[in-house]
Amino acid sequence: MRLHRIAVTLAAACALMLWTGGSLAAQAPAGATAKCGDGTYSKAQSKQGACSNHKGVAEWYGTSPAAAAKPAPAKPAAPAAPTGATAHCKDGSYSTSKSHSGACSNHGGVAEWLGGGEVPTANAALPAGAPQDATAQCNDGTYSSSQHKSGTCSHHGGVKKWLKDVPN
Repeated sequence: MRLHRIAVTLAAACALMLWTGGSLAAQAPAGATAKCGDGTYSKAQSKQGACSNHKGVAEWYGTSPAAAAKPAPAKPAAPAAPTGATAHCKDGSYSTSKSHSGACSNHGGVAEWLGGGEVPTANAALPAGAPQDATAQCNDGTYSSSQHKSGTCSHHGGVKKWLKDVPN
């Protein structure tokens, strides 16, 4: 009799599986946004990459209501720039360069130009000993006659002082 009950229970389970499409899978877990190809679930906020290590997205449910209701975390306030800073570099450091060109050359480039720094007018007086065609004095004391700002004094420690206004 006991064997008969086990057989009937198994038959009922098989019939239920056939009726539900071959699986007794439960509903997706709370917050799931995707069912992966290997049968696991993901709570990723976008379809792209949601099941990248699980045979891809088999079924996308969309953004979960819980995730949609959760506000984005507030960004912490950026620390104030140091006194005299003219540029905020991409690596988080600051520069006091007087020109935008080369200001953060060893720090990933300029993320934000804070201003400051002076570019003299075309009629600025040249320092004693400077060549007549000099447009900039480099940080190592040499002079450049470059006709554009980009790369000026790049092998001489950057621009110390612009002597003439030149295009970027």
